[in-house]
Amino acid sequence: MDTKMIEYILTIAEHKSIARAAEELYLTQSALNQQLLKLEKELGAPLFIRTRNHWELTDIGRLYVENSRQILRIKKQTYTQIEDMAKHWNGTITIGLTPERGIQMFTSIYPAIHAKYPDAIFQPLEAGVKTQVRMLDANQLDIGFQTIFERQYKHLVYSSILYEPFYLCVPKSHPLAYSDTLDPADYPLISLSEFKDDLFTLVKKTSTMRTVIDHLFDAAGFKPKLLFESTSMRTMQRLAANGECCSIIPRCYAVANDNIAYFTLGPDAGWELAAVYAQNHYLNRAARDFIRMASDYWRGHLYID
Repeated sequence: MDTKMIEYILTIAEHKSIARAAEELYLTQSALNQQLLKLEKELGAPLFIRTRNHWELTDIGRLYVENSRQILRIKKQTYTQIEDMAKHWNGTITIGLTPERGIQMFTSIYPAIHAKYPDAIFQPLEAGVKTQVRMLDANQLDIGFQTIFERQYKHLVYSSILYEPFYLCVPKSHPLAYSDTLDPADYPLISLSEFKDDLFTLVKKTSTMRTVIDHLFDAAGFKPKLLFESTSMRTMQRLAANGECCSIIPRCYAVANDNIAYFTLGPDAGWELAAVYAQNHYLNRAARDFIRMASDYWRGHLYID
């Protein structure tokens, strides 16, 4: 089933530029434009309103793109089901991964999944939750692995892997810190309100985790004083260990440290790690096995050193 023309038009529509689309497709702009003109002549109508630097779809173009995406989805679903029926898995499975720990999981289980499905291509893509959702909707992802605090997208299927609590990291030099070395099950519960005068380093506001953390501070009745915002959990833990500030990080990054006292913050301080895919998307055996292996990995590796 040759769908090259459809892919050409979708790429132009995505970039709103024939020049950028040609670059992505490894075609000359002239060659891509000739393909477009040929299709428009066949249809008897233009698909794009052209300006020098910006191309917009016409009404007919929007109809073409909408139905073309359905055609590509049907093609992928058909080929994927045939792989299961023929017991020969040689397609590409695209996998959305949470930043930092996602790629660590992928590299850990890849040898085993590749040995089981040597002809399949497992393609990892690091992306946040919102980007993954857009890609799932556009049929650009087969599976997304997401950390979420609520299942807000009703058209997606969520397969729960684990619930992960957040821990407050407090320097051992802090007057409220304890001196003992405790197991995670014994971390004491504490209220954030006890730390309203302390300095914090927190994850950036664009993250799902920060949404949860901001709710915790709202419930505690104050806004934290920030040293800075980071995308690295390891950096935040290191700053707490150095005695520079407090922080809040997920369980998997809360490795034992002689210079940090960890506290729990109650049942609302945490999120869910889940595998996510579109309701109407067929997952073949290789994709389902990848989810199983990823789930086993994360359940067995609660901490990242």
